[in-house]
Amino acid sequence: METVFANQGISTFIETLKKEYAAIKNATVNIAISGQSGAGKSSLINAIVGRKVAEVGITETTLDIKKYTSNGIHFSDLPGCGTEKFPVKTYLEHCNLENFDAVIVVTANRFYENDIWLIKEMIKIGRPVYVVRTKIDESIANGKHDANLSEYEVFEKVKNDIKSNVGNIQIKGIYLTSSREPLKMDLSKLLIDIEQNLTGIKKQRFIADVAPLNEKILAEKNAIAKKAVSYGAYTAAANGINPIPGLDISLDIAILITMSKSIQNIYGLDEKSIDELSKRMGNNANFTVLKAKAGQYATKFIAKEGIIILLKRLSVNIGSKEVLKYIPFVGQIAAAGIGYKMTDSFGSDLIDESESLVREILIKSEAEIMR
Repeated sequence: METVFANQGISTFIETLKKEYAAIKNATVNIAISGQSGAGKSSLINAIVGRKVAEVGITETTLDIKKYTSNGIHFSDLPGCGTEKFPVKTYLEHCNLENFDAVIVVTANRFYENDIWLIKEMIKIGRPVYVVRTKIDESIANGKHDANLSEYEVFEKVKNDIKSNVGNIQIKGIYLTSSREPLKMDLSKLLIDIEQNLTGIKKQRFIADVAPLNEKILAEKNAIAKKAVSYGAYTAAANGINPIPGLDISLDIAILITMSKSIQNIYGLDEKSIDELSKRMGNNANFTVLKAKAGQYATKFIAKEGIIILLKRLSVNIGSKEVLKYIPFVGQIAAAGIGYKMTDSFGSDLIDESESLVREILIKSEAEIMR
């Protein structure tokens, strides 16, 4: 860190870092989800981000284009094409489909002629298309009940049926999903494939906001979370040479709270995500334990009081920092180093505990699915 200060002004360095980090936070990924009414589009949106952002209805809920936002991911839940209100000939223009980064075509039963038409048109204009068959858990249950088919046999039957409908159209992939069991089947593969087809900073924005469904996604979230910590640490370093007496502690805490909330969102450990988890797991012992641990996590890393306690445990002498900052140059560098180390250590611990909690949620959620 001293090398950074020696080679360029810290203000210039922080401003550059701020712009890079802001670019990630301000980036948006626009995803269109199209399909017939009742196909499970809203449930799929919620499963992708791991929290409820789209309303789910038993009857028709998509009479017009509905927009939902989860941090940097913007979803447009499109009405089925070919209806009286949305005829095929004006559908592309009405829905502005050329503006999307990805198009997900959803079906719960079978493809319709208009679904195939839409897929072809999207590929013509260069948009990546992902075909998702939802409610596969219901198909498995029906297959077992009606024809004594195994889970694998149902998968193969459904995929072969979709392939026969799609034919040689160059879609990005076919994915079988269940919003009730998001850790099972192809949802995580869908997320990874979408991310790999995005470019530039959109890749980071997307992976930061999707549900942490497997180790690959967690590893990519780790890299993004470390950028948030780096930004916070260097900002705290700049605060270490701030010449305003008495301001250090309050600014350090504000930096840590902001950083904590960013990482909490990256790992899907906010209140909405925990509530969504509860609906899948019910009021069983696993969820009760997880919710208690999530509460302890929030108290420790999100609440101001918990952060103050952690600061004391980091063995950083805040008083020395206040004194050091008024010793010309050398003292300021030392004070900046203290601020950097304090924030970096806090952030590293936060990432470790976030990943530990997410892994425990994944393990216990998977156990619940297998019951």
